[in-house]
Amino acid sequence: MLLFLNFLKKQKTETTPEKAKTAALKQVAVRKGEIGEYKIDIQLDQLPKDCRFLSDLLIKNPRAKSGYSQIDHVVLTPYGIFVIETKNYQGTIYGGKDRKTWSVNGKFKMMSPFVQTMGILKHYRP
Repeated sequence: MLLFLNFLKKQKTETTPEKAKTAALKQVAVRKGEIGEYKIDIQLDQLPKDCRFLSDLLIKNPRAKSGYSQIDHVVLTPYGIFVIETKNYQGTIYGGKDRKTWSVNGKFKMMSPFVQTMGILKHYRP
């Protein structure tokens, strides 16, 4: 009987202020990233007529958690194909091409754009 009564009790959901703040910051970060990518789209629209670009591409990547990787921009020119990873941060960014993680203002850690892009491209190399 006790087990049955425990089952009927309304379960408390653990929504701490810290969890709510983290969720809100993730939403802000996603929106900031979208704004940064949009700003780059505006700049890419000004490329010469013999250049083309694609934005926000999803490609299959079996090594990614979702099964896909997202590429912010690919620019096709007579001189080559360029892949652009866009970041929209303000402040000082600390990192280097050989470091897996970088930091913004010495606080927020992010994956190195070099590591991120090369991880996607290595999968498609012949």
